[in-house]
Amino acid sequence: MDKLTDRNFDTTITPNDGHKRSAEKKAEIAEIAKSYNRQRSPERILKNEMLAIHYKMEEYVMDQETTFEQMCTIQDFVKYFLKILGIKKGEFANYLEINDSNLNKYYNNDRRFNPVLAMKFGHFFHTPADLWLKVQFKNELLYFQMETKSEEKYEKYDYKKALQMA
Repeated sequence: MDKLTDRNFDTTITPNDGHKRSAEKKAEIAEIAKSYNRQRSPERILKNEMLAIHYKMEEYVMDQETTFEQMCTIQDFVKYFLKILGIKKGEFANYLEINDSNLNKYYNNDRRFNPVLAMKFGHFFHTPADLWLKVQFKNELLYFQMETKSEEKYEKYDYKKALQMA
């Protein structure tokens, strides 16, 4: 399973008006929804799928309970978008005027994801550019939280110890 479906994204809509619906009424509503869905154009379906990833990105950024082990990277979100669009990673790199190997360096954190890339990703996927930066920043905070658990390895970086040695 991918990282996003492992998380609990509840899309069930229930009445909150205090009324309970019969099984027949639920079936009728379900059939109406299915009928409506069958009438959607391919463009609408694509737009809805793209919006779903956009919303998952927003929820990921806002979720205060996310742990380091549940981290979704920029690469993860790009993969979801590219799968829906039917575009290969190399083609995506070409569209962004980036060498494929350079794109991999951003994915692998060998290079820092930056505002210029965020603008390119935002325009390409029709998402807010700052959302990409927020994903990156959230992941950096998750990494920082993980590092603070092993803080003892940083104790040697202390000006007091440096002054004692001098």
